[in-house]
Amino acid sequence: MYSIVLKKESLIIAIVSSLLITGIINILSNALLHSTISLFVVGINFIVCAVSVYVIYYIVVGRRLRAIHSLIAKNPEEIDNTSLDTVEERVKTLLKERKEELEKIDKLERHRREFLDNVSHEMKTPIFHIQGYISTLIENNIDDPEIEKRYLERTEKSAERLIRILEDLDTISQLESKEVSADIEPFDLVQLCEEVIESEAMDAEEKEINLVLENTLDKIGVIGDRFRIKQVLVNLVVNSIKYGKKGGQTTIRIKNETDTIYMEVADNGIGIDKQHLSRLFERFYRVDKGRSREQGGTGLGLSIVKHILEAHHQTINVTSTIGEGTTFSFRLKKAAHHSSFAIQI
Repeated sequence: MYSIVLKKESLIIAIVSSLLITGIINILSNALLHSTISLFVVGINFIVCAVSVYVIYYIVVGRRLRAIHSLIAKNPEEIDNTSLDTVEERVKTLLKERKEELEKIDKLERHRREFLDNVSHEMKTPIFHIQGYISTLIENNIDDPEIEKRYLERTEKSAERLIRILEDLDTISQLESKEVSADIEPFDLVQLCEEVIESEAMDAEEKEINLVLENTLDKIGVIGDRFRIKQVLVNLVVNSIKYGKKGGQTTIRIKNETDTIYMEVADNGIGIDKQHLSRLFERFYRVDKGRSREQGGTGLGLSIVKHILEAHHQTINVTSTIGEGTTFSFRLKKAAHHSSFAIQI
């Protein structure tokens, strides 16, 4: 097929070119020599031109066509079924794909540099604090037990922060590499939400934030890794408390759908500007870096949330308005076929 298509293209070009050349020769002969070339000579000129153009075009273009297509053909057998138009289209597609790949690589490289800078900064801060506190104790020979205890407590606090960062990094690494074996089983989501609210009640009280569970069902069975889903809810609730308003509210909403349970963790806190929402789940990304570190977070919580839900084949969504609050939402699959966790309305 390849040869037939190329021969047709070569033949058309040879005929058109030969007609043009023969016509030009006749015109020049009449204009300059004032004589008319016989039909026999015209015929010979046409044939010679046609054969020459045909052979040159077929050999040169055919060779280049095969060379180009051999590079881009997905299957070597396709080479003989390709026209020039198809090759041109594939070259354009290939160039577009290469451009997109280079842009993607450039984006990943920027994120890699940002990640390394963030890791370095996040880990240096507690390490320098530990070093400073210990150096102060050693070099100043402090005899006051109260001062010694205060510095040791600060050292312990910085060490705990460093441990949390390393643990969160290890969790994300395991989730990304799928090294964590998920313990997928049915469990009661209402009970889990109540546990999360109880565990974070003390921190909420300190910030004068009210924790509420909005739910019209007594018992809801879902399928998933209970430990990991608890991590998701704890991270979202902790975030809402950290960035909530004094006297505000954090609400966990459970909504029943046909095959899934729709979850929301909403607050009426400070809100997040739209420009930050697309990068909110990146590792170490902070909307307000200074305030986030003061609150003691590792900058990895939302990234962990995203990876856990992706492991459950679900996505995390966020909507926010400055000054009004933020809402995170996701879905979990129902455990409808497990009688001990059947939905009770």
